[in-house]
Amino acid sequence: MVLNLWASLAYGLVLILAPDLFCEILQADAINTAWLRTIGAALLGTNVLGSWLWLSNPGLDMGRVQTTTAGLEAAAMGVSLLLGEFTADNIWMVQASVLLALIVTIGLLPTAMGKSYNSNTDSS
Repeated sequence: MVLNLWASLAYGLVLILAPDLFCEILQADAINTAWLRTIGAALLGTNVLGSWLWLSNPGLDMGRVQTTTAGLEAAAMGVSLLLGEFTADNIWMVQASVLLALIVTIGLLPTAMGKSYNSNTDSS
């Protein structure tokens, strides 16, 4: 799990912060790098935060991981939209996808709240 955390942190940061560098390393055309940022966000949320939380408390509910991942993906898509990285012809569909990602993140916020967790230490 520790290896997963560190490898995903490195890989996720490169993808979200420097997708063109990733393409350069792979000697690939930097086409539609917006999706690389989204993959980086997913790695940071699910693998890095998920691994860290699990290592801290293996019984922890993972709602926080899902909410954070959704938020990182929405932010990455928003940045890519602002930077003009999407190659889609139907830009309204991209804008709708970014809006939907934001709505999903907001909808998941209750799962990140401490009161959403069942505690085995609570007495009835």
